[in-house]
Amino acid sequence: MKLTQRTLAILLFVAFLDFAKASPPGGRIYPRANEEATEKLKEGYAAYHQGWYELAIELAVEVYQKYGDVHARWWPSWVKRFYRGNLPDPYDYGAIVGATIEGRAPMTMMVAGVTVGGLLEYSYLGLGYHGVYGKGTHVPSLLKSVEAAKKRGYRPPQLPLKSTWRPLPLKFREEDFFILVPIEEACKVLGLPYRLQFDQKAKKPIGAYVGEYVGKKRPLLTIQEVLRKGGANMMAYPAYEEDGIIWVPFYWLAKQAGIKGWEVRDDKIYVAPKQGTK
Repeated sequence: MKLTQRTLAILLFVAFLDFAKASPPGGRIYPRANEEATEKLKEGYAAYHQGWYELAIELAVEVYQKYGDVHARWWPSWVKRFYRGNLPDPYDYGAIVGATIEGRAPMTMMVAGVTVGGLLEYSYLGLGYHGVYGKGTHVPSLLKSVEAAKKRGYRPPQLPLKSTWRPLPLKFREEDFFILVPIEEACKVLGLPYRLQFDQKAKKPIGAYVGEYVGKKRPLLTIQEVLRKGGANMMAYPAYEEDGIIWVPFYWLAKQAGIKGWEVRDDKIYVAPKQGTK
């Protein structure tokens, strides 16, 4: 895929910001995660973005106790499908930046990564432990800060009882630990207004207007742009088209629908009662 100079310049600027998120904070050099640690951190990364903060913390602590504050990087499955050619080592910063500068693809925005400390910090922030912000680069102090907050009687906001959650008649698939759903089917089930945009020649959907974006001139999800940009500014796992179906991460649609809690069990997606808007 070739990019124009103007498009490449824009992508490189945005890529720099996104690349930093997948890179170790503060310039520290972290040990490289082995295969087992990488899989756990990948799962924790997905758990965090899907709002399952307790699971993300549990997985991060498991890795920390066994391997320390390591750094995991990987190429998401959608990148492997989209990119034709050999992907650089996800830890090879120079090769990734070089491939982006050459205009082959904005690979700095396609690579995913997280450190144990970063995953813990953001997950505790997700639970409302705002006092621990900025301590993620030093795991022991972060954990001490959390324990101190618990001793002070702090309790994160509680979700409705699981007995009040209901299953959705919705098919889904799991990819890189993210739960993906067909956007048309999911919007109908969730009661979200939507409208697809089609390529008239290929007769395939290339974008979707969802929720508040229905009726606007530009669709919120444009599949081609999501693939080019990696979807990093929109969602942790981007929407993509496959065999005429647009797949999108469920957590993103749930947020648009005002759903505050959800989980997968018994091969079904269960959601908590709606609590206001997103």
